Amino acid sequence: MRKPLLVGIAVHKAKFLDVLPGVLEANEKLCAWAADRYDVVSIDDRKSAVTIDRIRRELTPRDEEGDPDPSLLLDRPRIIVYFAGHGFAAWPDQYWILSAGPNQPNERISANSFRDTLASYEPKQIAFISDACRSASAFQGLANAVLDRAEGSYRNPQKDVFYSCQDGKSSYAVPAKDGKPPYLVFSSVLLKALSEPDGENLDVVLLDLKKRAVTSQSLSTYLEKHVSAAAMDVDRIQNTQCDPGFRPRDHIYIEFDAGDGGPEGGDDGSDDDLVRGPRPRTTADKSKDFEGMAEFLRAGFEREERARDASDRQRRFALSRSEWRGPLVRRVGEYLRETTNYEPALAVVGTNSARVIPGHTVDGVSVDRYPYGPMGEDMTLVRFRDHPRASKNVGIRFAHDSIAFVPVYPDMHSICVLEDTNNRRKGLQILSWISIYGDGGDQLMHSAEALKGFTSGLLRSTDAGKLAEQIRYTKHLDPMMGVVAAYLYRSAGDIDNIRRMAFYYVHHNQPIPFDLAILGGLRIHPDRDQFVVEVPAVTEAEGGDMQTAVFTREATPSTDGRLGGLIPILRAGWPYCQRAIGPVHRTCLDFIDSLSSAPVTTFVGKKAVKAISRAYLESEL
Repeated sequence: MRKPLLVGIAVHKAKFLDVLPGVLEANEKLCAWAADRYDVVSIDDRKSAVTIDRIRRELTPRDEEGDPDPSLLLDRPRIIVYFAGHGFAAWPDQYWILSAGPNQPNERISANSFRDTLASYEPKQIAFISDACRSASAFQGLANAVLDRAEGSYRNPQKDVFYSCQDGKSSYAVPAKDGKPPYLVFSSVLLKALSEPDGENLDVVLLDLKKRAVTSQSLSTYLEKHVSAAAMDVDRIQNTQCDPGFRPRDHIYIEFDAGDGGPEGGDDGSDDDLVRGPRPRTTADKSKDFEGMAEFLRAGFEREERARDASDRQRRFALSRSEWRGPLVRRVGEYLRETTNYEPALAVVGTNSARVIPGHTVDGVSVDRYPYGPMGEDMTLVRFRDHPRASKNVGIRFAHDSIAFVPVYPDMHSICVLEDTNNRRKGLQILSWISIYGDGGDQLMHSAEALKGFTSGLLRSTDAGKLAEQIRYTKHLDPMMGVVAAYLYRSAGDIDNIRRMAFYYVHHNQPIPFDLAILGGLRIHPDRDQFVVEVPAVTEAEGGDMQTAVFTREATPSTDGRLGGLIPILRAGWPYCQRAIGPVHRTCLDFIDSLSSAPVTTFVGKKAVKAISRAYLESEL
């Protein structure tokens, strides 16, 4: 197999933004570090602008017939992408800003989409290292995946993701001073960890085997500890977010010779053995066979990872919970049950002037407007004159020039909550469904809280199984929980479990949420007055996570189901739309730059809203 590949991208002078000191220098140093071990592609704006087209041409240059040549990316054991420059959060994504500035959707990079697209070229491992801000920013539209997706199915690569700061926070650059060169706080610590052994950056398990190496896990631990200290040295607060995913034996970034300084084989010369007693037997004691040692290391690594993630999960779930999101949805649901006589209704919380767009599936509605709803908020309540036995796709307009589509399911109330901003162009921050017969009882967390945890980057791919358990065991559970679980599964490349969830929706005679269909790569086709989703069979998973429910590993047969929704429910789903599905979806894609930054899909702007409304009115699906 070929050498691993490092792609370094540095943009220090983006249009309309501050010039960033230290960006070019950090990229040069990392590329120099990699030169002996990796093939290196370095792209910066020292002499010319960094554009999507330039990056694409560097990575997939045109062949003699004018088609992109993917050979640079193929047969790589590992691809590392490093970015230094401006960025902002587009939860759960991060957008990297290129030379054209932050307001050009086609000239900014979606880190998640770029990573997913690179995975289609089948490297065994992908590492994304981002030294850029993740602060919130007002924006519209999407960002670019840079590359065309390679055709065919592909394996899910192991992933390391190292963010220089946490969601909603900033990364810092330090200008030149007193003869010292400029530098980036995060990248300076990263380069130190990769350049010389100091004991703290070395993998402790490998030290017991007399190997002095920086691994995925030890690099993560080092960055989490030392970046915050380095930031405090310049009176700043900066904490990393590291998600190491490389597995032994292929988790080494660099191995140092025995004479490179630092502790020898894990022995720092102290008398710790007198305190701890005899050292436990190492892998070398147990087996001289290298494969046996590797298996022992792998098992230990996975045990530690499971224990660490179980502890972290409790913290992530606690941070995802909210004092008002779940209670608000529950209180509105109780009010709807008291006033609608067990008939599905749609509540829009935050405005009493929302309008329903009459369409093919909405024959007649009555609208009540409340200046003060059940929680003291303005509210628009939409009642359906015909008790829906099948799902409807309801278009709503609000805040003068905003539009959203809400699937209305049989036996469920739909509850939307607008963003609380001073901006007239409000989007939807919450969309939940609740049974007309009452709340489902105790839950791990409310779906409105799961949405918060997902869009703010708190939840991880390993949390998907726990959320999916609620879907499987609760008949009338809010479909949003399944949507969030699907995105978490997709972030880990677990397509099979997305398809298992789709099967269970059909099994319980419920529509398959639009997002599940596109994230699971399911075929969708029109059939009379609805869209039908083809769900392929899934084989039983071998060696799955035994900590999750059995249904996340079992085989499921092929089936067909109804599609729930006309477009992705969440903003995060649009990068996965490879083709238009129906006229409404096609028109939305035409106006994708009018997609608001709200987590629930909302389009803004008079021209976009007018065109999308017309497509909805004329559609027969």
